[in-house]
Amino acid sequence: MEDNKLYGYRWVMLVLAFLVHCGLQIAILITMGMGALMMGPAVGLTITEFSMIATMPYLTGFLFGLVGGAWADRKSIRTVMIFGLAIASVGAIMRVFSMVFPVQLVASFFLGFSLAALNANSAKLFRLWFPGKWTSIAMGIYILGATAGGGAIAMKVGPLLEDPQAGFILGAACTVLSLVLWICLGRTYPGGESEASEPMAKYFKVVLKNKYVWIISIIMFGAFGASIVENNFLTAGLVEFTGDPGVAGSISALNMISVGIGGVVMPIFLGRLKRLKPIFFAAAMCMAISDVLIFLLPYSVLTWIIVGLQGVFMGVILPLGKTLPALIPGVNPEHLGAVGGIQSSFQNLGAWILPAYIIAPIATIVAGGAPLALMTGGAIAVALAGIFVLFLPNNTPTTVQIDPVKVSDDAVA
Repeated sequence: MEDNKLYGYRWVMLVLAFLVHCGLQIAILITMGMGALMMGPAVGLTITEFSMIATMPYLTGFLFGLVGGAWADRKSIRTVMIFGLAIASVGAIMRVFSMVFPVQLVASFFLGFSLAALNANSAKLFRLWFPGKWTSIAMGIYILGATAGGGAIAMKVGPLLEDPQAGFILGAACTVLSLVLWICLGRTYPGGESEASEPMAKYFKVVLKNKYVWIISIIMFGAFGASIVENNFLTAGLVEFTGDPGVAGSISALNMISVGIGGVVMPIFLGRLKRLKPIFFAAAMCMAISDVLIFLLPYSVLTWIIVGLQGVFMGVILPLGKTLPALIPGVNPEHLGAVGGIQSSFQNLGAWILPAYIIAPIATIVAGGAPLALMTGGAIAVALAGIFVLFLPNNTPTTVQIDPVKVSDDAVA
């Protein structure tokens, strides 16, 4: 593989990843944005049923993330993405035609195949097309599509809808469009994608023996789980907190925009620094504190400021966390998809199990499901992620370390 060569088509791949991530997050997060509607008389879901539907795509990501990463190592990222988006499109369309809980649950499971493909291979995709310090910057732009793009739209529009079918039609359109875009614009990296030549069992054995693979997986289990706690419950909590769905949607949209801005700006700034551990740890602790303060303090303009700052801290954590497979020592390029798949499985496991099956039940028992209790659970999860980052080597860098690149603006046919 030509590790150090840049291709002009990389910008098309970045825009493609941005748009697809944006579309998929609209499709997935519109459910969370409609939380008050889904649990209201229109649909009548219980908080448990709603949490199961909202987090089901992450269960799919957990079950098939490792497969998606390993398959891309042996075939190509493009093949895996088209397959995942095709199944996700079926699920997104199913949701339009029935609000019945079992149908919604199965449809959300199908929708998760897009996450299994995308999350497992995002680190490898940007490591190939944007080597060096640009890996984290490209990852930040990619996350911008999910937060300031798809997330902000879903969280702003969702609370204002009166008919959940309208939200699911929007989600289906975005998912199908994402599939069409990847078919038309997606390309395999021309320098080769380090297809694994040895038997799958052999290279899995090598990857699974690396203790840092497990550490970064636990880190993203906590960090991503905390982010989904917020996605699930922040908007509904703000509706209760402020008494105004429009204001609640605007505050949630501000948070998503802040995550996106932080995800782009902070990697550029952090690229000047050499050590990842203190940066990640500080951001995780600050995010945990702000999670609690949002509902601990009375509603005021300070609420908007804290929510915005919380988004910036998350904007530090998510790009660095998702780039970790390319940053930790002892990972060969041909195994990067498998490592990304393992980390993706764990981050999706955290997104699935923490909000719906750990934090929500405990918060319900302790405080009747109050927003402060739910966000405190998310704060604990992200704080644990910050603690586990301390087990990485002290010299873990903030950017991918490579040889000086040779620039070529050759477009890929």
